[in-house]
Amino acid sequence: MKKLTFFTLLVFALTGCSFLRPGADQADQKPANNANSAPAAGNGQAAVAANSAPKDRSSEITVTKKDCESVDTGDNALLNSQTFPVNFEPFRNSCFVTAYNPEYDDPPMESEIAIYKDGRKVFDFPNQFNGVLTGCWIDAVSFQDLNADGLTDVIAVGKCSAKTAAYNENVLYVNTGKAFVTDENANYKLADFKKASDVADFVKRNQNFFFK
Repeated sequence: MKKLTFFTLLVFALTGCSFLRPGADQADQKPANNANSAPAAGNGQAAVAANSAPKDRSSEITVTKKDCESVDTGDNALLNSQTFPVNFEPFRNSCFVTAYNPEYDDPPMESEIAIYKDGRKVFDFPNQFNGVLTGCWIDAVSFQDLNADGLTDVIAVGKCSAKTAAYNENVLYVNTGKAFVTDENANYKLADFKKASDVADFVKRNQNFFFK
C-alpha cells in the first residue's frame, strides 16, 4: 500500500512540472513590452508619418520672369532686359524691376530700379546712379554674394549721357539682410568698369572699401 501511494504521488508531481527547452522556450519568456517586439504595423505607421512630413519650400522660387514683366510701373515703361525674378533675403519670391521714361527708349534713359512683390513696389534702391537724376540708364545688373556673408548683393552698371560720350555711374548695393545700402564715395572707385564681372572682381579684392 505504501509503495502504491509513493508511486502515485511521483506520477502526479512529474505531470505538474514543465521542462524548459533550450533556445526557443527561453526566448518566449522575454517581457511583452520589449521595444524589439513592437508590432510591424506600428513601425510602418512611423515610417509613413516621417515620409509625409511637409517639405521646406522656403528656398523655391515661384515667381517667373513673365510675372515680373507684367507688373504695373505706372507712367514708366518696363525694361524687360533688366527685369528679373529674385529669391534672396530680404525679398524672397520678388521681382527686380527696371523701368524708364518711355520718351527715351534708345537708350532707355531716366531709368529706375526697384523691388516688386505681389505686383506692387516694396523697395526703391537708394541713391541710384550716385545721385545723377537725368540722362541715365541701367546697362547691366548682377546678383551675387561679394563678401561671403550669405547675403546676395546687387551690382548696377549704369551709364549716363554727356555731350561728348556716355560715362559710367556704377553702384554696389550691399545687402544688410533687411535692405540694400550703398556708399557713394566707394562707388566712385568703380567708375572705370564697364562690365558687372569687372566690378565684382574689384569689390572682392577691395572689400574694405565697400563693407564696413
